[in-house]
Amino acid sequence: RRVLFRSIPKVYFIISASEECDEIDKAGSFPLFCIDGEKEQRRMDFKGMTVAIVGLGLMGGSFAKGLKKLGAVVIGINRTKEVAEEALLFGVVDSIDRKDWKKAKLIIFCTPIRGTAEFIKEHVQEFHPEAVLTDIAGVKGDMAEYVREMIPPSMDFISTHPMCGREGAGFSQSKSEIFQGANFLIIPHEKNKAEHIDMIRRLALELGASHVTEVTAEEHDRRIAYTSDLPHVIAAALVNSRSMTEETKYFIGGSFRDETRVADINSILWTDLFLENRENLLEEIDRFSQSLSEFRKALKEKDEASLKEQLEKAGKRKRSLSREEK
Repeated sequence: RRVLFRSIPKVYFIISASEECDEIDKAGSFPLFCIDGEKEQRRMDFKGMTVAIVGLGLMGGSFAKGLKKLGAVVIGINRTKEVAEEALLFGVVDSIDRKDWKKAKLIIFCTPIRGTAEFIKEHVQEFHPEAVLTDIAGVKGDMAEYVREMIPPSMDFISTHPMCGREGAGFSQSKSEIFQGANFLIIPHEKNKAEHIDMIRRLALELGASHVTEVTAEEHDRRIAYTSDLPHVIAAALVNSRSMTEETKYFIGGSFRDETRVADINSILWTDLFLENRENLLEEIDRFSQSLSEFRKALKEKDEASLKEQLEKAGKRKRSLSREEK
């Protein structure tokens, strides 16, 4: 048996628990959910729920495959018809028929920010009148406010960001396991209904996420500039270095592979993300450049003590981070 509990501030974990958990939350301090095989107290059952996914790329395909495992009815929507037909052929989605859009109680947008906004504006009349809309864009800004102006009061829009991915792009790279052990961010709005936020949170946990955190759009964009945008910039810059030659592949080990794993990315998508979060990313690039300059200075001056200090500091921080992630 496992227990899902919320820790302060609004971060959800999966932990071990004793056989009985019904009495744990008597004080009502935290919303608790008990799991025993297929049985879960106060569980949102996604079996039979109709979900539409807009954009069947890496993430959209992964959502579709994960939702199918949960027993949901999945409607696939994709700009390229061939991809949608492929998803239907392999049973990843149940329908790609436009007439079925209105059946979806949940619509997940796995598209760039501008594409999401344009799609909603053009097709909102074709959605279920009480649909819950959610996106997974890597930058939030004022997206929620913009979308809320386009949808009727009966609908809801909740922005999210699953912190997971893999090399490559496109439907062929998608897999349901992509969410296993991942962090999942929810960016709630003051006008969101509590039950809708709870549904998204439970979906994240059912898909395999280990931590679900609620943050503001501003904090999301600021932190993501460091933990997501900057690593992609560094990976791309490392591969684009003049030191990269045809012979480099014969000198590559684990460290280089780890450092450059995310260099093979969707250039159109990430160009948009970098520009949308430009100010935060520029600040993080400056901070990283300063850190690099400290290493360079120590090397130039043959400062053994400084090099050792910087490396030990990094090791200590990494070990601390690894413990906190468990």
